Amino acid sequence: MKKILILSLSAVLVLGIAGCQTNQEATLTTQAADIQIATESQTEATSETSDAKTKTSEKTAESSKAETTETSAVTASMEVPGTWKSASVVEKEGEQSQPEFYVRFTRTEIQYGHMSAEGEFVNDRSDKITRLDMNIEGRFLIQAESTKAGKYTFKTSENDLGVMEYYTTWNEEEFADKYVGGSSISKCDQ
Repeated sequence: MKKILILSLSAVLVLGIAGCQTNQEATLTTQAADIQIATESQTEATSETSDAKTKTSEKTAESSKAETTETSAVTASMEVPGTWKSASVVEKEGEQSQPEFYVRFTRTEIQYGHMSAEGEFVNDRSDKITRLDMNIEGRFLIQAESTKAGKYTFKTSENDLGVMEYYTTWNEEEFADKYVGGSSISKCDQ
């Protein structure tokens, strides 16, 4: 009887242990399936998020490219029209007083020169424009730099669109002290 009882207890224990292992395997299999499903869901979500980020990046890049193109188009087409003359005048032998120099602007340069006998602008030297802004009212702010004059600014006068004031600085806070009236320019009548 003890043997039967011990055998029965042993069988219950063996079945219990075997059942636990089977149950553990089922739990592990279920957990593995849950992990796989969760991983697939995360991958899909990451993929969707990544796709959304990519689309947003593409839209941002397109928008930025469009804005840059528009800005470049505005800058590329922005040019100060006409010929300008200095406020300072010089007397040449046998001739009437003339402006000391004439100025023309391109998109990238300020050209300084003189007028030929035929009335054509002749470029003597050029300075590179580093900044060219125009506001809605048609006022310009032009900054350039040269080895001769250093950093300087032409700015449309507050009182007259046909006059550009000359400052020997780029810093607007210094304009009051760095104004040079003789180097200011006015638009030629044409």
